[in-house]
Amino acid sequence: MTPKTGFETRFASNRNVKLHYVAAGSGPPLLFLHGFPDHSLGWRRQMEALCGSFRVLAPDLRGFGRSDAPRGHAHYTLLPHLVEDVLSVLVAEQLSQASIVGHDWGGTIAWWLAMRVPQVVRHLVVLSTPHPRNYLRAIADPTNARYFAYMRLFQEAGASAMPAPEKLAEWVDDEADRQALAESLRLSDPEAMLGYYRANIPLGRVPDIGQLPLVKAPTLVMFGAHDPYVPTNAYDGTFREVDNVTSFVVIPDAGHFIHHQAAGLVSREIEAWVSRPPSSFRSLG
Repeated sequence: MTPKTGFETRFASNRNVKLHYVAAGSGPPLLFLHGFPDHSLGWRRQMEALCGSFRVLAPDLRGFGRSDAPRGHAHYTLLPHLVEDVLSVLVAEQLSQASIVGHDWGGTIAWWLAMRVPQVVRHLVVLSTPHPRNYLRAIADPTNARYFAYMRLFQEAGASAMPAPEKLAEWVDDEADRQALAESLRLSDPEAMLGYYRANIPLGRVPDIGQLPLVKAPTLVMFGAHDPYVPTNAYDGTFREVDNVTSFVVIPDAGHFIHHQAAGLVSREIEAWVSRPPSSFRSLG
């Protein structure tokens, strides 16, 4: 699939973990982080739309696609491993900063990157992903059990609960994109993908994660009004976590995978947000 897109195939390294990523274009760097069940080329539409003005980058997260899958759930903690993986891609591209776009697990990684390594995040764009504090509170709320039943099943049943790659890819409407995702998921490690849930979300009582650094980057949050995996009230209070301009875009007829379901709109919103200098957001206050 990669050669047909015209994207470059590259690799970064975080210690002994090799990370595959695709890249295209030139200009201000824009780094895309996928979620579950997805891969780097899940961002194809956004990358094709934006590579004329930006240097677009999208890794396969560790455990997915052509990236390494170290054994053991401890290798999939947000801190330090998943955040450092993003930094390794920036190092491979000789970048000190980029605008970061994340969806699902990629969105959670993006939030933590913006909190813990704020100097590298020029703009933050998160899709279908509440701030980690609010997300964990939503998971802990028993009234939201229907949203997170799949997550608990993964944690309790393990790899036996993981559907086949073709089944996991059914959410993609475009046939070529669906086949590309299924092929990538066949290369992925089921235990590694489960490691994200095992390492970062407690199986029992979900604790409050306490005081966290405020996000300093101008932050755009987009989500579908009919997301079956994230309750909309999980986005309440997001502005309290960001010390900058925060904007919300709610897409009325979309679910969880808005970068596919509303690809053009998502691409335009990203472009408009990251095209503005960060100082222009501050001047609004």
